[in-house]
Amino acid sequence: MTLQNLDPKAENNTAQQCFYLRPIEQSDLDSIANWYQQVEDVSIFDRQVPLPINKDEVKQIISDQIRDRAKNRCYWFIAEDENGGAVGMTGLEQVSNIHGSAIVPVFVDSDWRRSGIGIRLLCLMMEMAFKQLRLHRISTVYRADNKASATLIKQCGFVEEGIARQAWFGKGKYFDLINVGVLAEEWEQIRVELSDSMNPDTKLCLGPRATPEWCWPIVKG
Repeated sequence: MTLQNLDPKAENNTAQQCFYLRPIEQSDLDSIANWYQQVEDVSIFDRQVPLPINKDEVKQIISDQIRDRAKNRCYWFIAEDENGGAVGMTGLEQVSNIHGSAIVPVFVDSDWRRSGIGIRLLCLMMEMAFKQLRLHRISTVYRADNKASATLIKQCGFVEEGIARQAWFGKGKYFDLINVGVLAEEWEQIRVELSDSMNPDTKLCLGPRATPEWCWPIVKG
C-alpha cells in the first residue's frame, strides 16, 4: 500500500475544519469496503489489489491489521471529520524495531481531496513514527504518474532512493515505481517550517482529546 492521489496545494480554505485520527476498528468495514470498490483508487493505492474486492476480503484485511497491531508490526488509523464520517486512512506498516523503519501508506476519500487532509495525515504519521515509536526512517512508494503525491512527499522531506522500472501495471500499461524515504533528522529539520506554511484553520488531531503536540499543523502556545 502506498500514497494515493494526495494534493498538497489545498491551503486556501477559509472555513475552520478539524479532523480526528483513531485506530481502525471492525466497525469501519463499510467505509473501507466502499473505498475498495473504486477501481482507479484502489489500483493506485494498493499495488497488490488491481481490482475491487468484496466486504469479506476487506474484513480479513482489517482483522490482519488488528492482529499485527497487537504484535507491534503495524498501526492503522482512520481519519474522521467532526461528524464522525470517514475521510481517509493511513498507518505504519512493516514496522521493524530492529532497524527502526516502517512504510507509510496514505489514502484520502475522493470527496476530501484538495482539503489539505492528505499532507496532515502524512505529517502526523511521521511525528508518531519518530517521536513516539523511536523509528529512524520512513519509506513509501508511488506510481510515476502520480504527480500530486510526488509533490507532496518532496514537501515532507522524502528523498528518491530508487526506481523500479515498469514495475506497476495499471490503465493498460506499465509505470515505473518510485521508492522514497526520509530519516528522522531530515524530518526534524523541516517540520516546523512545513507546519508554518499550512493553514492553521484545517487541523488533524490524534483523537478529539489530543494535546497540542499531537495535532497538525503544530499548535503553538
